[in-house]
Amino acid sequence: MWPFDGKPELAEAPPPYKLLAALFPAAWPADLSNLFVGLVGVLIVLSVLRRLRGGGEAAADKTTRSSAKREKAFAAFQREYLAVFLVTMLADWLQGTNMYTLYSGYGVSVSTLFLSGFSSSLVFGTVVGLLVDAHGRKRACVLFCLLEIVINTLEHIPSMPVLLLGRLLGGVSTSLLFSAFESWMVAEHRRRGFPEAWLSHTFGLAAAGNGFVAVFAGLLAQVSADARGDIGPFQLAIALTVVALVLVMRWPENYGASDASEGVLSAVAGSFQSAVDAVARDRRVALLAAVSALFEGATFTFVFMWVPALIKSYPYDGDLPTGLVFASFMVCITIGGVVYDVAVGGGASVWRGEKAVAIFSLACLVAAAGAMAVPTAGAPAAA
Repeated sequence: MWPFDGKPELAEAPPPYKLLAALFPAAWPADLSNLFVGLVGVLIVLSVLRRLRGGGEAAADKTTRSSAKREKAFAAFQREYLAVFLVTMLADWLQGTNMYTLYSGYGVSVSTLFLSGFSSSLVFGTVVGLLVDAHGRKRACVLFCLLEIVINTLEHIPSMPVLLLGRLLGGVSTSLLFSAFESWMVAEHRRRGFPEAWLSHTFGLAAAGNGFVAVFAGLLAQVSADARGDIGPFQLAIALTVVALVLVMRWPENYGASDASEGVLSAVAGSFQSAVDAVARDRRVALLAAVSALFEGATFTFVFMWVPALIKSYPYDGDLPTGLVFASFMVCITIGGVVYDVAVGGGASVWRGEKAVAIFSLACLVAAAGAMAVPTAGAPAAA
């Protein structure tokens, strides 16, 4: 068709092809959906290669074989623990996808809230483990669930003091999440008389399951955000935490060897003194701590900055699908684990020995530094 000025009209470009279009909502950009599908495909290929090389499977321990009845009891125990752990982790992952956009929509200081949460976790993380051992692991898990329900309820209130209270409580709940559940499982495993060698199987299932639920959480968060806005994932997290609380209430209680009568402060001081002594005795401990702290610091910077950085460069109509991007990040983390296992970590790895691990770790750090440098390319200098 020719307009009146005599120039031909340009045909509108066809929409990009979306892989597995039936599985993704039409509102999700095709490029980001295709990226997620491609990453999942890479993960599947690498996982198959690892299986073919014989990695990723623990060798059978003939000394720990037992009767079918005992193995059945152990499988039931694993289901009892993993059901709670995976539901809890799913609820926790859901809260990370839309926190920045939620706070930005409220018009509050996002950086202050994030910093408050990190600082609270730093402070309470030094004492929570001791209190969990002294007062009961099941009780600590119940407290975690109750705190998470309160915290996610507070996220509905667009008030800086209320949100700040939620972040401070979040530091406590994070410390409980990464101490109470795992310590309950280990203590209960030993109380029921299962072999120590079987612990690694439970840890392996928990790690693999956590990777899966992290990816699933990103997709689930995106669906809930599309339906309910940025608060949707937090509402879903409340429902899942209630489910976890009901399951935890069926657990028996167990305790650690911590003696509360000694006082928390003295126990914390003793832990710090032990750490200082370990660093002073072995230079490798100091180097490992420094590398770990620096890398974790870069990771937390990324956690805070990835959403605003992508929003600025987002080329599509509508809001940034943070849940879909988050799911892609989680697939990449899982790919990294598989690559490490094939390269240096597994029994059938390509390279072996401490030197191979050191070289591979250095390569990972260089690659991470390069990835961090990409967003800064062409960025305007600070005034």
